[in-house]
Amino acid sequence: MKRIFALLGIGVVLAVSGCSGSGNQGAGEGGKLDIYFLDMVGGASTLIVTPAGESVLIDTGSLEPKHRDADRIHQACKDAGLAKIDYLVTTHFDVDHYGGILELSKRIPIKRFIDNDTPAKDISKRQRFQQLNPLYEEATGGKTKLLSAGEDIPLKNVTKGKRGAVRIHCVASQKRVEGFDGDVDAAVEGFEMDRADTSNNAGSIALVLTYGKFKFFAGGDITLNVEHHLAHSVNRIGKVDLYQVTHHGLDRSNNPLLLAALSPTVCVAMNGPRKGVQPRTFGVLKGLPSVKAIYQIHYNTQYGDKGNTGGEFIANPKDNADQGQYIKASVYPEKDIFTVSIGPDGAPKTYQIQ
Repeated sequence: MKRIFALLGIGVVLAVSGCSGSGNQGAGEGGKLDIYFLDMVGGASTLIVTPAGESVLIDTGSLEPKHRDADRIHQACKDAGLAKIDYLVTTHFDVDHYGGILELSKRIPIKRFIDNDTPAKDISKRQRFQQLNPLYEEATGGKTKLLSAGEDIPLKNVTKGKRGAVRIHCVASQKRVEGFDGDVDAAVEGFEMDRADTSNNAGSIALVLTYGKFKFFAGGDITLNVEHHLAHSVNRIGKVDLYQVTHHGLDRSNNPLLLAALSPTVCVAMNGPRKGVQPRTFGVLKGLPSVKAIYQIHYNTQYGDKGNTGGEFIANPKDNADQGQYIKASVYPEKDIFTVSIGPDGAPKTYQIQ
């Protein structure tokens, strides 16, 4: 893929207009930051809207069923008052993370494209990948930027009061972990490491968002060995307030060592009716003293009580799985709180920022 712009040191400031059709209207009012966890039915798409009105979309769900995921992402953009997407991050090239990109790009302008640039060898020759890659190239025009561990997405800063700067920082990409120079799959004394993951998941982009004291971790689909080195021998992320449950809640990710290091207050799983949250991961999350609530996009029909939170925390319950409701978190750093609600009209629950 052709790389034609640098993330660090961008000299052009993107204009945000409150009245022009080219801007993001009404977004991020009053210092509030919003995060939308969208229903991709077991895929992934997360929309972030900063107080400055900038938008970052992480992944675009699946290509099929036709229109479904692009429709849902575009509707969330409308709910957020967005007329454009400033940055689109494709964490990795799995079909449920980048399938909706071309259709979405025809509905709303996308200004910058970011990815990990490492389609895995074991999928690059598959028919599905061969179908999706040309769509990705058409949407991006080849104008994409590799995001490496240690780099930031260059957002506008909001430094008033307790708000501090909004920062989205990459801690892992291409099976490389910030601050660790070794082989993530090598043996580690005193630990039983998982077998080497040669799939595209392990190379996924993992991001940490900070805003004032608030911290949010979204690890894409990174797997157990990469997660190990985010937590050992140094906790490279620290404690977080909000945790997007990695890899839809599958047990091949969500290393208990990392979950304990993160000690999240609220967890949100981007699962499907028959995909995640798996019992081992669910049990570890439930057992963390820090966790106040676990939210899920769907009720999982496979695991019953061993893989499902309470009904009030499930956006799309068993008896109404097709409604496409999202989960929304809103951050108010000057009040030291964040809220989580279901859908555009759901009653918010309030949680303290650590």
